[in-house]
Amino acid sequence: MSQWITEEQTPHLRLSAEAEAVLYSGESEFQKIEVFKSKEYGMMLALDGVFQTSEREEFIYHEMIAHVPLFLHPNPERVLIIGGGDGGVARECVRHDCVKEVTMIEIGKVVELAKQYLPTISKAMIENNPKLTVKIGDGIGFMAEAEDYYDVIIVDCSDPIGPGEGLFTEEFYKNTLKALKA
Repeated sequence: MSQWITEEQTPHLRLSAEAEAVLYSGESEFQKIEVFKSKEYGMMLALDGVFQTSEREEFIYHEMIAHVPLFLHPNPERVLIIGGGDGGVARECVRHDCVKEVTMIEIGKVVELAKQYLPTISKAMIENNPKLTVKIGDGIGFMAEAEDYYDVIIVDCSDPIGPGEGLFTEEFYKNTLKALKA
């Protein structure tokens, strides 16, 4: 029996997708996570009731957030991804021959669920791509310690509420600038 998964964007706007099956619904220490098979968009991931990605259209987001900064940099060898637990940004970054190292910092359970339910998106993580290191941890804390190392930093996070709120502060962006090579 199908059901509808609905994201309420405002009190006057809702987006809904008909789900053939809800494959996972649970709480991590940070957020509510849902993975479901939709009739129109294939496998979908929602965090705290907000659609994050789908098999059908994920490439639009992941290619743009990864390739634009990598093509703008003259020699992006070291890339840092804050968030990106579904693995799509990492998958696109490791495709670049000049990229030697991609580090992804993610807060938790989304990584394992993506590997299980979104294999086409999380391909680089599943295949243990030698360029990719996935660290489960706090991206904000990681940025506070990093200095003069990365060529490109991509922040692939949820909305500025809940666990993503700290990724939209002046302090976080000052630390991001400090972590970039000159």
